Amino acid sequence: MAGNPNAAVRVDDTEGGASPLTSLRASQAFGILIEVSRVLSGATNLRGALTRVLELLREHGAIRASVALLHESDGAIVVQAAEGPVRAGAHTVHYRLGEGITGQVVERGRAVVVPRISQEPTFLYRVAPRPELRDRELTYICVPLLLQGRSIGALGVDLAFELDRDYEGDLQFFQLVAAMLSQAVAVRRQVDVERRRLVDENAHLRQELKERYDFSNIIGTSGPMRQVSRRLSRSRGRRRPSCCAENPARARS
Repeated sequence: MAGNPNAAVRVDDTEGGASPLTSLRASQAFGILIEVSRVLSGATNLRGALTRVLELLREHGAIRASVALLHESDGAIVVQAAEGPVRAGAHTVHYRLGEGITGQVVERGRAVVVPRISQEPTFLYRVAPRPELRDRELTYICVPLLLQGRSIGALGVDLAFELDRDYEGDLQFFQLVAAMLSQAVAVRRQVDVERRRLVDENAHLRQELKERYDFSNIIGTSGPMRQVSRRLSRSRGRRRPSCCAENPARARS
């Protein structure tokens, strides 16, 4: 595993076993992936689609889940969607590259498994305070969203701690979900790029048509004609005399 750049970084050592998300069987995990694919393929709003995917994960055993995306312009990692018991304003939470578990995952492009959250000193509790830890332990799995080998964000999931959890099975499942999320983000970004390009082209075309069919260009560019054009342009803004105005000479008669 040490030679695999995408291998999980175990923050704590725990034995493998069964888990709520993987022990229910491969067929159910496959069904969840089909649901995720259906949500993402029909999405018109990225944030709404991400939220629905996280809801699906909670419906199948996750306690809470969140997705954060890297803003390449300033290097900030910003939470785009969060489901479960989370802080008010969780969507405004952000990390720096390398900061906390999420920042490490995005920076390195490698998954991190934290079997016992309470024993991990680098855990920041920004999205949620984890009040469950007063009564029970939690496990946290964070996997990168990879696009053409580059990390563009991270999917983080809280699970109930179990000694016999199958960490490798859970990790593979969430990596598949993250891969699907990555493609959805890539498509949305490409759509945004195309939309901006079309807007720019439309603005350029409008300006080109305006210049081409400007009145001064139609009637000529010689000195006298430009002078006439300026006079006509100024006259457009003046108030025209009423055609029904009374003739002063006639009024005196």
